[in-house]
Amino acid sequence: MSYIFSFHSPVEAFFGFDSIEKIKELMAPYKTIGIVSGRTSLEATGMKAFLEAELADRSLHFFSEVEENPSINTIIRGGAFMRSARCEAVIAVGGGSPLDAAKSIAVFATNNDSFYELLAKKDMPNKPLPVLAVPTTCGTGSEMNAYSIITDAEKTDKINFSKPCMFPKWAVLDPGLLKTLNERTLLATVFDAFTHSMEGLISLRANPFSDMCAMTSMELILATLSAVEDLKDERALVNFMYASSLAGTVILHTGTTLLHSLGYYLTNNKKIHHGTANAMLLPCFMEMLREKGVQKFNVIPSLFEKHRFDINLWLERLGAEPLSSVLTMDEKPVMAAYALSKPNMKSTPFEADADYVVKKLV
Repeated sequence: MSYIFSFHSPVEAFFGFDSIEKIKELMAPYKTIGIVSGRTSLEATGMKAFLEAELADRSLHFFSEVEENPSINTIIRGGAFMRSARCEAVIAVGGGSPLDAAKSIAVFATNNDSFYELLAKKDMPNKPLPVLAVPTTCGTGSEMNAYSIITDAEKTDKINFSKPCMFPKWAVLDPGLLKTLNERTLLATVFDAFTHSMEGLISLRANPFSDMCAMTSMELILATLSAVEDLKDERALVNFMYASSLAGTVILHTGTTLLHSLGYYLTNNKKIHHGTANAMLLPCFMEMLREKGVQKFNVIPSLFEKHRFDINLWLERLGAEPLSSVLTMDEKPVMAAYALSKPNMKSTPFEADADYVVKKLV
């Protein structure tokens, strides 16, 4: 039987410094527009003033209540807000949380079902509002896929609310928006992008197209971290933004693996930034890949060596704590059981039980 694979990306993306100038043109057909953001990034990046000036002749409605790791309650409220304002389109501005939230809010703006009712459906009864994604970080790549990671606060769990209709219609990737990030936040998001590409490379769902994107993204991140002293250098910001968008395209095709589900536990229960959590887990996950003899694993240490990349030095610069100081011995089995129960295991290229994972969480 022939080997057949597919790839696609329906998002129309605009990349480069000052690409935010495209927003006015893209929003031309819409008179009433909802803006989804976090509580501070819209003003910190200057995007609030920019949107108010560029779209002065439109009716703008700001929903700036998205928290880090957005909850079900937030997206339900956001949907009701957009519906009440009769918004015709949504502009999402921020990091992964506002972008993920906006995709779900666009669904709930046109659908009244409960979260879990819609989660169970293959597609939505009514089309969501069109979304324009404007990332201000360089980690999730959320602008390039239909994933919307939402937190169920009652169950202390993360849920991927994703449907084929939830892709952003457009993405505007302006590296200039990264300039307001502090170094640790910038690094954390870069590590998120790196782990997306690394996991995509070794995923059971990988294909030649996703491998090409993953390798380019990983090479670009490691080469930039190794060569650039100032992470706010314009060349670095371009590379990080581009690598992140490639990584978002990678996981669209491959999903993420056990590393991400382990990271979710640290984010849910220890309130550790998602990218930082992934970085903290990277050494022990790489040891799992090595021990399990995973195909393509050797590419990763080879890239580290090529770019003289010392993960421990970068973890120190990130301000990441050792796992041993974050997790108690009693918590490790709980974390392992949680991670192994998540759908990410379907893409993970090895089998493992809780005892094995616990032994590697050092």
